[in-house]
Amino acid sequence: MTTAPAAPRGAEIRSAHRIVRTLFTPVPWYYWRELVLTGLAAWGAFLLAAGGADSVPATVCLTALAALLWYRAVAMVHELTHQRRDEIPGFHSAWNVLVGVPWLLPSVMYERVHTAHHKKTTYGTAADPEYLQLAGRPWAVLGYLGFSFVAFPLLSARFLIFAPLSWVVSPLRRVLVRSWSSYVINIWYVRRMSPAERRRLVVWECLILLAWWPPLVLTLAGELPWRWLVCWYAVYTTALLLNRVRMLTAHHFALDGRPTDHLGQFRDSIDTPAGWWAELWAPLGMRYHALHHLFPTLPFHNLRAAYDQLAARLPAGSFYHAATGPGLFGSLRRLVSRRR
Repeated sequence: MTTAPAAPRGAEIRSAHRIVRTLFTPVPWYYWRELVLTGLAAWGAFLLAAGGADSVPATVCLTALAALLWYRAVAMVHELTHQRRDEIPGFHSAWNVLVGVPWLLPSVMYERVHTAHHKKTTYGTAADPEYLQLAGRPWAVLGYLGFSFVAFPLLSARFLIFAPLSWVVSPLRRVLVRSWSSYVINIWYVRRMSPAERRRLVVWECLILLAWWPPLVLTLAGELPWRWLVCWYAVYTTALLLNRVRMLTAHHFALDGRPTDHLGQFRDSIDTPAGWWAELWAPLGMRYHALHHLFPTLPFHNLRAAYDQLAARLPAGSFYHAATGPGLFGSLRRLVSRRR
């Protein structure tokens, strides 16, 4: 008895695209609602933790809540890269003011950088800003997670001290643009900015200086308590650590450094369709990371629907079902224990 030949890869991907073809249009309302509700709640939780809580347990709970809310708000920068500005007018600037400036992460540090993580010529290579060979290397994983604890001091120095100095010291400016103006996990990534991006970076550097130096000066002068800065460090570090844990479940991180094709990216990525609690550690649909690499422009508010439709309508033995992972802890355990 003969069996039918397997469908060509291109045919499988086209079949999957036909299933979700109506889900690619972003709805601005979802973006603005997310920014306003999450952004204001994040600010409120932080302000209460920094100045309004009278007991240690209340402060700890509010700090944890603020970290989760800020993590969700900051995660929207991923959408800014994949959705055009004219599809959500004004949203990029609003996000940068409400979230990017206080978080020391203007979107210019992520836009166009993240696209290298999706290119066939750079994904999984040394030129990928978001990929490291971590599989089977527990000490490398610990070092990767440990960077969360020094990120805020380093970014503070980068924007508040070195940025204004670099405007008059050309060699320092070149170093900042090349190696300290990208939101990455691969610290060896080299950034090449266009003149327009350089101008945008200077604008946001100025706004960050205007926003950050006054409260810092007041704190140094004794007019503001140090508690707010300690609380902000705790919120920032917790959110970044949570994001780095989430990223460990997004890929297998086992490629050998050579370029891979579109389907190779998909096979190296993981979907984790867990329950409601996954929205805490992988918000805005980020747990559907294999789906995202298959169709990068699917907006966050349609990722769950796209996953459900593909899982239900594609054959059980299709390429797509193989991307579903064992869950948060299962993926972490598999990453650390995998043989290289």
